[in-house]
Amino acid sequence: MGAALVAVAAVVTLALAGCEGKGIYYDLATEEPRENRDLNDQLTVNSVVSAGGHYYVAAGGTWRRGHDQTNWRQVARPQSGGAELGVRGLAAAGDTLCAGTDQGLFYAAAGERPSWQGAAGVGTEQVQRVFAVPGSPNGTLLLAFTTTELKADAHAYNVYSSDDACRTFIAVPGVEGAGQLSDALYAFDAYWLTAGAKLYRGETLDQLAEHGQQPDGGGGEYRGLFLNDAGNRLYAAGASDFVHFSEDKGATWKKGQIAPPSGASGAVWLTRFTQIDRVILIGTRDFGFYRFEDGSSPADAERGPRLTSQLYAAHVNGFARFGSGDDRIVFAATAGDGLSSINVADAGGRLGTWDRE
Repeated sequence: MGAALVAVAAVVTLALAGCEGKGIYYDLATEEPRENRDLNDQLTVNSVVSAGGHYYVAAGGTWRRGHDQTNWRQVARPQSGGAELGVRGLAAAGDTLCAGTDQGLFYAAAGERPSWQGAAGVGTEQVQRVFAVPGSPNGTLLLAFTTTELKADAHAYNVYSSDDACRTFIAVPGVEGAGQLSDALYAFDAYWLTAGAKLYRGETLDQLAEHGQQPDGGGGEYRGLFLNDAGNRLYAAGASDFVHFSEDKGATWKKGQIAPPSGASGAVWLTRFTQIDRVILIGTRDFGFYRFEDGSSPADAERGPRLTSQLYAAHVNGFARFGSGDDRIVFAATAGDGLSSINVADAGGRLGTWDRE
């Protein structure tokens, strides 16, 4: 027994010694959950937004907490026929909330008891996702991705836009029949959108068309799109394994294949991106998130969470970033494992220190 203990001690010592000098990669991997606020830890969180001095969460229901508060409180949801609707997503345009539901879109001024009103132009389609387009050049442009069932195993996917804080939406042409919609942004003087296994581009939304230089194979359907903070690298995640990137405004593409953890089989199913300082995070369906340094190949990505983290085996739907400088917070929204967050400045450089919300 004594020899076994000595061997274990030696392994621990070597492991600790090996962690020295690894900088931000080590920081991201040393997750020590601290606070656990009173948001249900089994929620499937679809989105997080900030409006009116509060954070709001869409997870079937809707919850909010103040930027400087620790307690979450449930707020009223949109209704139809006197029954509350499931909230599938939230967006914010200033202090106006936009809720995507099982039966269309609704807007209200941010508050504990929002007075929800139906947005025009969408009807009762089921909303897959509603969000503010990153980089939008003319104020806050909202996009809503919707789906309607045509018959068994067949759906029509549609995209709508709003430039009046969710009050009115108009249909965006060019992506009919393209497959499931996932993400969009504005970069390099154009809108970019992922739908099915295609990447779309248009100088205006009315001009969306298949981009002439598609990412080169691998990954099947596309998920997340992300422009790095330096504004010179565009990332596109395939649903499985591959992260594509362009350093010449989408004229050519390179790719890196993310390897599954040791002992795991099958693909690493990817979701959406965020960036913390110089490190890119990409969410996954089964392994929390992977991380790689911006400017390096995604093939060099390493798994982010450690074994003891609540994010270790989580399905990370996506991330949300708020604030700047010393006042930064990043949320990780999961499917079935609630919501986690990092207060970047408070972490003292240990960017892997995630709290449960």
